[in-house]
Amino acid sequence: MTIAELEETLKEEARRFLARAQGLRSPHTEDLFCRRLYISPEEVRVENYPRQRPLAAFNPGAVLKDGVVHLFPRLIFDYYSYASAIGHAAVPVEDLLRGRIPRPLPVRIVLYPTELYEAVRGCEDARAHAAGAGFLLFYTAVGKLGDARNTDHKDVFTATLALAELGEDLSVRRKGLLRVGQEGEGLYLPTKNATLLDGGNLLLRPSFSGVPDLCWRGRLALDTLRVTDLRPVLPPEPFEYKVGWSTNALRLEDGTYLVAFHGIFRGDLSYRHGFARLRGDGEMVGLSHYLLAPQGLVESYGDRPLTLYGNGLFLHGEELVFVGGVGDYALGVFTAPLEEVLARIVPV
Repeated sequence: MTIAELEETLKEEARRFLARAQGLRSPHTEDLFCRRLYISPEEVRVENYPRQRPLAAFNPGAVLKDGVVHLFPRLIFDYYSYASAIGHAAVPVEDLLRGRIPRPLPVRIVLYPTELYEAVRGCEDARAHAAGAGFLLFYTAVGKLGDARNTDHKDVFTATLALAELGEDLSVRRKGLLRVGQEGEGLYLPTKNATLLDGGNLLLRPSFSGVPDLCWRGRLALDTLRVTDLRPVLPPEPFEYKVGWSTNALRLEDGTYLVAFHGIFRGDLSYRHGFARLRGDGEMVGLSHYLLAPQGLVESYGDRPLTLYGNGLFLHGEELVFVGGVGDYALGVFTAPLEEVLARIVPV
């Protein structure tokens, strides 16, 4: 199958899925989450870059490991180019939830543009996973490939899904773009919102021209960074412009996974979040309505108004902790009882 044929096959599968799979959710919003902490860019100090104060620090991946929350925020220093890097900060989980963080919070840049595929707007929106003593970071690389269909035209840039492996010392051991397809060059897609599940299964959100953005599942070979067996999972509803996966997936005691998803609500363009329950292969088990949405001045105003953008999800006791960006300028920490969230997930 050629690259063009593969892309057309996936687009047609998306169209068929949209025609049959909508109608599972309503626009009802029931905000369950307690606001625990906001971290503004003025409260961040970058330790390994000459400009220590970013203009924005937001959309942080988050991993809870041995009682410490590892945050991987997106950092921007120049709005006229909007180029991003990804930093790292470590905070004891109890201190984070009680708002007892160092002020300023020390952050070190760990991922920054070094490749052509990152050379336009850098490295965006990490989804972080523990990997031995280190971490795996899915992120969006914004640079030049030609275009998303592998032409040689160098004036076109795209946002493409990438993966970085960090060692225990947070140094980059390897990084590269993910490709769709078994053999040959494969297809690069404008893609975001990836998270790992069982045994190489993953969730991701590719974009196709002429098709609304929807949530997919697939399989990832970590050694070759190739994605196969793509299948659509969650469509946007008529009241949404698009949907995407919001956070890493949290494994529950019964072996299913909990992951937040976001929809851009047509009524006010806000990013609102619901929760999905999935099997280890990414097959949908249940869905909720919206359980988290922007409230008040801090969450409604910003570089991108009415935006909460989830990146990290972990469990602390019986409390579900959602870590995300606020208004494309700050970090936010939100919590809700796991039992209350699960009670609102309806089987599908």
